[in-house]
Amino acid sequence: MRAILIILTILFSGCTTIKPPVTEYSVATKDLKIDSVSSGCIDKSLKIAQAFSSNSLMSVNMDYTQDSNRVFSYSQAEWRESPNSLVTSELLKSIGNSKLFGSVHPSKSRVKSDFILETNVEEFMQFYTQDMQKSFVHVGFSLTLIDAKTNSVVKSQYFSSKFDAKTLDAQGGAEATQNALFEIIFQSIDWLGGVCK
Repeated sequence: MRAILIILTILFSGCTTIKPPVTEYSVATKDLKIDSVSSGCIDKSLKIAQAFSSNSLMSVNMDYTQDSNRVFSYSQAEWRESPNSLVTSELLKSIGNSKLFGSVHPSKSRVKSDFILETNVEEFMQFYTQDMQKSFVHVGFSLTLIDAKTNSVVKSQYFSSKFDAKTLDAQGGAEATQNALFEIIFQSIDWLGGVCK
């Protein structure tokens, strides 16, 4: 009986595979120091709706594209939070810090706001050339500012940014994504400032 247990233990231990650790990457934009000359929305409140996106951008998979149409996922790297959640939280933080509005609230807040900002994340991807010698990141999303009382569109705009990756791996993609996201959030706040004039 003891011999059978030893044999079974050896057999089952041989079937066990050890998965390599998965590295999580987060993207946190720098605090934007924007002294807006606009004061048109300082007495208004804004609610940031949860970003819309395709199903692929609602997962933590770190995807990349090779040769324009073949999509793969890194096997040992993933996002700490899904891209649509990431964009939502970064907009909430950055627009709140900009002081453009009297108050800025998350989508689950019970506060009735004057405006709602809807986001549709359309691109959040690292791209490689066919020979895998170069890589860049493309981030793009559209913003729609809505009057909460009338549910009418005040203004809508698409923003995008591309950044070359310094290294040809997930870390290089994460760093390039951070730079691209920082650039378009800066553009977004500048655009909101123009809407509020």
